Amino acid sequence: MTNPMPKILLALAAVAVLATNASADVLRCKIEGFSDSIFITSAPDTNQNDGQYARIGISPGIGSKAFAFADRMGAHVFVELNADGTPVGLLTVQKDMRVINSRQSIDPSGKVLAPSQTAGVCTRCASLKACSPR
Repeated sequence: MTNPMPKILLALAAVAVLATNASADVLRCKIEGFSDSIFITSAPDTNQNDGQYARIGISPGIGSKAFAFADRMGAHVFVELNADGTPVGLLTVQKDMRVINSRQSIDPSGKVLAPSQTAGVCTRCASLKACSPR
């Protein structure tokens, strides 16, 4: 029997992010190396029906699943997952809305390839619909 505690802790962490005044409902981020804005949308305000994951993508509310965590120093951290649930990126949004985007690829043998880190800045959108992709 597997221990359900890690999943419970992740769910509680996501709720804690949403319960704070600094929660990220919809963030539009301009990150160096990306021509389009990157959107971070906190659950449950997404266009997906699962309601439990934040979303990271090029349109508000749509994109890769992400776990959200509130750092005790005031930053918000989003762990981006690929389609099979493997973590592929980490976006850290600081209190001053600067963002650090850390990415990597992991090959089938578990080797980390092509790690990179870029920076940018985010702005908060009033709602999912108020934040246009361009």
